[in-house]
Amino acid sequence: MGAGLAMQTAVNAKLRDFVLSPYLSSGFSFLMAWVFLLLLNLVTRQPLLISGTFITHNPSWLWLGGFFGAIALTGNVVLFQKIGSLQTTVLPIMGQIIMSILIDQFGLFQSPANPLTWAKGIGLVLIVSGVILSLGLFEPRDPLLKAAERHAGKGSQLFYQLFAILAGMLMAMQTAINGYLGTTLHSPIRASFISFTIGVLSLILVNLITHAHFSNIRLALKQGPRYWWIWIGGIIGALYVLCSSWLVPLIGTGQVVVLALFGQLVFSALVENFGLFASQVNRMTRAKIIGLVVMFVGVLTVKFITF
Repeated sequence: MGAGLAMQTAVNAKLRDFVLSPYLSSGFSFLMAWVFLLLLNLVTRQPLLISGTFITHNPSWLWLGGFFGAIALTGNVVLFQKIGSLQTTVLPIMGQIIMSILIDQFGLFQSPANPLTWAKGIGLVLIVSGVILSLGLFEPRDPLLKAAERHAGKGSQLFYQLFAILAGMLMAMQTAINGYLGTTLHSPIRASFISFTIGVLSLILVNLITHAHFSNIRLALKQGPRYWWIWIGGIIGALYVLCSSWLVPLIGTGQVVVLALFGQLVFSALVENFGLFASQVNRMTRAKIIGLVVMFVGVLTVKFITF
């Protein structure tokens, strides 16, 4: 599942290259996921609509999950090209962990309260340390790379990095909201469909406001069989949501989150190191590998150790 998330980011980023718009890329990805979940709802014979009573008797934030997911997915498409696969994975994970601790601390979105402990504090420090190491902030920099960064502007780089953390926080909120929606509807499949419906509608509106050229989809279609994989990003995202709902009751939320994060970290490093899915090559260094290990230990500490 984690490898699928890293793959989805790379796939959607390549689709963006062809359709020339991150909003159109994300919108099409969400649409594919929506169609997949629609078929799944029809096969399982679950109702597609919800009653007005259900809407009025539940908190308004219950419908923000799909909206947050649309922002995070679109942001990842942009971030993949601006800061690379590894940072696009590592920084949102830090945001996810920070937000999940806040959700547990204050019982946000009807989640059970789980106050901050020393173990979580130590784990958070390890995660931040791992992020700093994996970003290579203390490594000797190539003079040409330094010149390129100066030309691009350090301020813009910092902006994208901060937005990556925010995207991770939105993903954590989306998970909590969709979890509560699935509980109230007694169906994770139906909850996923509703969430993606809201996401699709949000992205259609954004594409209309930005005057996206929907005809650019034809440019992607012209790529032929060589780039067949650019169309599967949405299905990967839908499968991640469904598999999460299936695995949590079997092995627990903690193990699902940690193992998925591990797969995401490892596969994003491989994508960047080998330039998979026609992405830019950025070789792994010793500091980055150590940073990923430290970060993963921090995630384990936050999720499993209590004192």
